[in-house]
Amino acid sequence: MLGNSIGDMVKYWEAMNNNLRLQLGNIRASFQKSFYEVEHAHISPFYGYLRGSVSRAALRRIAEELLRVDYAGTNRKICGCTLRTSYGLPCACELGRYTLGGIPIPIDAVHVHWRKLTMEVELEVGEDDGSEVDMTCAMDELWRRFRSLDVIGKRALKSRVCELAYPTMTPLCPPSEKLKTKGRVKKKGEKPAEYDVYRDPSYHEYVNKESQSSQRSYIEDVVNVESDGNCGFRVIASLHGYGEDGWPMVRRELGLEIIYKDRSTLYDKLFSNRLSEVRESLMIESFGSQPPEKWLSLPDMGYLIANHYNVVLVCLGNPCMTFFPMTSSHSPNISIYCIGFVNHNHWVQVNMKEGFPFPPVTLDWRKFHSRTATTWMLRFAGRMQHCQLLTPVLA
Repeated sequence: MLGNSIGDMVKYWEAMNNNLRLQLGNIRASFQKSFYEVEHAHISPFYGYLRGSVSRAALRRIAEELLRVDYAGTNRKICGCTLRTSYGLPCACELGRYTLGGIPIPIDAVHVHWRKLTMEVELEVGEDDGSEVDMTCAMDELWRRFRSLDVIGKRALKSRVCELAYPTMTPLCPPSEKLKTKGRVKKKGEKPAEYDVYRDPSYHEYVNKESQSSQRSYIEDVVNVESDGNCGFRVIASLHGYGEDGWPMVRRELGLEIIYKDRSTLYDKLFSNRLSEVRESLMIESFGSQPPEKWLSLPDMGYLIANHYNVVLVCLGNPCMTFFPMTSSHSPNISIYCIGFVNHNHWVQVNMKEGFPFPPVTLDWRKFHSRTATTWMLRFAGRMQHCQLLTPVLA
């Protein structure tokens, strides 16, 4: 701090003051980063309640602890709970329980020390008249600005507000077209080395084998996921922008979809006396490989996925089938999720070319869909008829 011992008290005081000002500026800058910047490792919806409300240093420690969940699970003895007792942050066994339940990490699980992102001194009881935290004027101005914008501006402003109002919802969406990730172009006849930039094409071949011939020419790429009995939910999580590790969130959301009051009658008709069985298949009690009764199964899960996420779900396998939402009308900005069932025991993500033909819907969809949902069939009738024309008729 001081270059030498020569000087008076004034010089020392000025040097210490400058040093403290510099440290104060760095601390305030770190608080601003915690408010507005999100690291890639913290994009997962599991951090939805913590982003912008907890120090990034705490989030990094939690992310490191999350890596121990596969080893410790929910066992406190194996975990040791060091992070909880030493830093006031959720330890591996706590994170394991949140992961199994598909629940975002609650803000109350983080000690208040990590949530204080300001250098301001808290007011004593009775000193706050409410004016400092009153948002009435700001909300009125926000509404005036919203009304003055055109449609594009309103959508942009609404998306910004939704990020604050619904922190557990990810703003990510799947890319509109496949990204070119391959390395150098191989020469004709050249075989890839033991360590090569090319993806193992085995699952692409599996999908080609399992799918109908009418669909094979439209397959662009196949993305594999971990095989642990959660592979189907991993694929849906990846397609929905949660990332592959967001599969517990998908299990939880589909479990809530079954008991959603506006569609409970629909599921009573669809699943009949199997309703509890379908719901039980979404609940798991431990990490690791899951038995077949816990796998993503169609057509049951297809209805839940299409309805809850309001997407078109296309399954390539044996048989191929399409699932439209059953209670909503067609939307122009709809997402199409395509998945493939390979080797009779594994789900993969399938990236298809634009305008690929749709396989038929199930008989139960035709039987139980609402009148407004008929617009889905009308909108995609051409692509479904195209599939029928390409499918060979067996004598």
